[in-house]
Amino acid sequence: MQLGLGDVIALLLRELWLMALVFGVLFGLGLAVAFSMSSSYTAGASLLMQLGKNYVYEPVAGDAARGATATIDQVVQSEVEILNSTELKRRVINKLGFKIILPSDPGYWNPRNDADKAAAEAAALKVMQGGFEATTAPQNNVVRLTFKHEDAQAASLILNTLIDDYQSYRQEVYTDSTGPVLQRQKDAFDARLAEADNAYRAFLAQNGVGDYDTAKATYAKIYDQVTTDLYAAQTQLATDQAKLTEVRSNLTTMSPEMSIERDLDLSVPNKIFALQQQRQDLLSRYLPTAQPVKDIDAQIASLQTMMSSGRGVGEATHKMGVNTVYQGLVTQKMDLEADMASVNGRMVLLQRQAIQVLEKLQGLSGLEAENSRLATERNTLQDNLKTLTQRIQENQAAQEMTKGSDDTVRVVEKASMPDKPKSLKRVVLILSFLFAGFTALCAGLLRVYTRKGFANADMAAKALDLPVLAQAKTKPA
Repeated sequence: MQLGLGDVIALLLRELWLMALVFGVLFGLGLAVAFSMSSSYTAGASLLMQLGKNYVYEPVAGDAARGATATIDQVVQSEVEILNSTELKRRVINKLGFKIILPSDPGYWNPRNDADKAAAEAAALKVMQGGFEATTAPQNNVVRLTFKHEDAQAASLILNTLIDDYQSYRQEVYTDSTGPVLQRQKDAFDARLAEADNAYRAFLAQNGVGDYDTAKATYAKIYDQVTTDLYAAQTQLATDQAKLTEVRSNLTTMSPEMSIERDLDLSVPNKIFALQQQRQDLLSRYLPTAQPVKDIDAQIASLQTMMSSGRGVGEATHKMGVNTVYQGLVTQKMDLEADMASVNGRMVLLQRQAIQVLEKLQGLSGLEAENSRLATERNTLQDNLKTLTQRIQENQAAQEMTKGSDDTVRVVEKASMPDKPKSLKRVVLILSFLFAGFTALCAGLLRVYTRKGFANADMAAKALDLPVLAQAKTKPA
């Protein structure tokens, strides 16, 4: 049977009482729920999340991936998880008390036993979890916080207390865990370094060495110095030997004595000089051809002939003495022989010292492998300990700088007391009306399509495809 819109409306009008009954029941239930709902006040606040030290990766050992940072979305989500934590809400409950959280339930204000306290905590925690909401947006570091409560002053107080406790609680969550680990590792390295030091000192004491590297360097330096001195002594001995040979050769060609003084006989030259003066005197009185002048000339010529023959000048006296050059050579010879004896003795001592120092060096070379192992282990532990100490100091400095301040969370806006209540009564009423009307309509349609009979003559004519000739009214029974 094909029904038009008018037919459907006519059939629905026939089921008006059923639809009115369904609508009345459902809408009445909606009214009851709406009027049973109480008004609530919503306090709002906002926090600014920033990238801080807690989100920078600091490895306990090594530098692999050191300095890696989290994204701002990861920072915000981590902080929101702390805000939504049950422990934080329990702290707010313990701080404010049940009276502020549950103002309309006086029975929870003063619990008498553990069971009452547990029930009160459960009720208060339900209010805290149901009223609190943190809203975020992708790539946005601002977190908006809201808290709904039946009391306006309590709503703002609870939200502000939650923010304050959150700032201290997050510091506990991010409590320095690296510092204790580094300290334990440092203590372990201290113990191992003490053992390594004791083993190294025992090794040195057993071999009669104060410091291996210093001893080896000292003996090597001494050996070089002794070898240098030995070569210098050999060179000095060869030089003195050559000088002594030359001195001995010179001594064989010299006499121990030498002439020190000699006096000459100058009587002939003096006579010639005197005769020449007499001749001058005679020339003043005689001519050169005079006999007296000729006699003096003859005497002068005779004496000059004697001088020319070498017999005019003779040796009057001759003194002999010690040859100083010879004596100097003898002294030099004795000095060289003494120096050579000294150098020979020094060479013997240097050779003995060189052998002793070489034996020490060879002994130290035999200990080098064990010394290198012990020293390397100790030095490695010292380097690790130095690195750990530096890391501990850097970590402590960072903790001190961030202590008392929060470089990650900033309060943009504190919660203020809301002045207007918010209620869902109107929304519930509208939804109840729409739902009751829709359900009543569905009930009417269901009744229309399941009920037998026709609503009027026109519908019967359409359904039976027959004309309706007459229509009788229904009489009451």
